[in-house]
Amino acid sequence: MIFHFQAVHVHLDPGFVKIAEEKFVKLEKFFPGEPEVYLIVKKEKFEFLIEAKIQYKSFNTFMKTRSTNVNTALDELVDRMKNYLSKKHNRKKKRGSRESMYEETFANENRRENENQ
Repeated sequence: MIFHFQAVHVHLDPGFVKIAEEKFVKLEKFFPGEPEVYLIVKKEKFEFLIEAKIQYKSFNTFMKTRSTNVNTALDELVDRMKNYLSKKHNRKKKRGSRESMYEETFANENRRENENQ
């Protein structure tokens, strides 16, 4: 995973960057290759705004969240991203299973027709 981090109007310690990278590495299981992650942390008045963009080949996803605590915002963002990616991953599996079910049904009908002849 290629991880890019940018802090805007806020000073964060290197430990936060390391923790953020570890949390995003958990999402790597949804990608067969090496995705690029862009994480931007901004401070706007009394809130932290965290934006994440994941790029992998032709797949791009973007999410953002706001919170008064930067750690809470990071956890929420990673959870939302994980839920989104798992739903998208499950849709691909279901779509593949429908096609295979159709092929099995079609093959069974052909066998029955051949037996009846």
